[in-house]
Amino acid sequence: MCLPRGNTIDTHDRRPATIVDVAREAGVSFKTVSRVLNGEPNVREPTRQRVLEAARALGYRANPYARNLRAAQSRLIAVYYSNPSRNYTSEIQIGVLQRCNAEGFNAIFEETGAGLGSLVSLRGEPNLAGVILVPPLTEDEAILQRLSAAGIPFVRLAQFPAQGEAGHVSMDDERAACEMTEYLISLGHRRIGFIAGPQEHPQARLREAGFRSALARHGIKLAPGLVATGSFHFDSGLRAAETLLSASQPPTAIFASNDDMAAGVLAVAYRKGLRVPDDLSVSGFDDTPLASVVVPALTTVYQPIREMAAQATGILFGKAENGARSSFILPHRIVVRETTAPVKA
Repeated sequence: MCLPRGNTIDTHDRRPATIVDVAREAGVSFKTVSRVLNGEPNVREPTRQRVLEAARALGYRANPYARNLRAAQSRLIAVYYSNPSRNYTSEIQIGVLQRCNAEGFNAIFEETGAGLGSLVSLRGEPNLAGVILVPPLTEDEAILQRLSAAGIPFVRLAQFPAQGEAGHVSMDDERAACEMTEYLISLGHRRIGFIAGPQEHPQARLREAGFRSALARHGIKLAPGLVATGSFHFDSGLRAAETLLSASQPPTAIFASNDDMAAGVLAVAYRKGLRVPDDLSVSGFDDTPLASVVVPALTTVYQPIREMAAQATGILFGKAENGARSSFILPHRIVVRETTAPVKA
């Protein structure tokens, strides 16, 4: 994230200038300042000169001893999340821990709401190599600004399209949702219900956009009452499914935008005496372990959650598999199991 230009620092301040001060003075991100001061390539010459001039004006002096000490002590990854799906977050935890164990790092996980939470205390954590943010915290400006100002490296998980200069690891949620919807259409379904996730989640918005674009591409008008909103947890899937299946013309298929809510749809279908997939096709999103243990087994979108978490961890280590890149889009696929079938004639 770029800091605003024009906010100069009072050079009479007794506090030594920091890399954040230089970034603010030069109107660039602290990462850009770091690249310039470390002599790294891929920085435009005008930007390089502006950073060097700002550093001279502020009397900034790098402390190589402190820098080397931080590098030697940075053995901790922090993961912050705010997602009601325990199946999703457990997959993230496994991916991070597997990568940390392989590299000799430790990891801490903390659920937090919007705002700074205990993130403030991490400024004084000497062992911190960086932070992984899980949606919707990836869009929390208070957290992003505090991390940037504190000079703490961070990676945003499942952030697509990529935004800003921080690392990003994601999949194409919109395309994946479009493909799942087209799969249901290929089975002959035209009245397809959709359970959206909470709108503060960027992935929820993208998945709904993919659903709607697939219908439009096939000339299918979305009938009123065929979209309900959940909260990415089982109970919200129950409530949304009750609404959709109580309509005068209920859907022949329901696409829930995560597996937890899809499991809620299966429960409501059972209560109503509907056979899945004969009377109702159901699909989910994420392919968490839940998808393969429910009965019948759930057709869903495979999201490489563990791989995304491991790749995000690798970015913080500076050892991402594909070189020095800090943004990755990993592949998805449709996993067909037992909850979808052609619509009844």
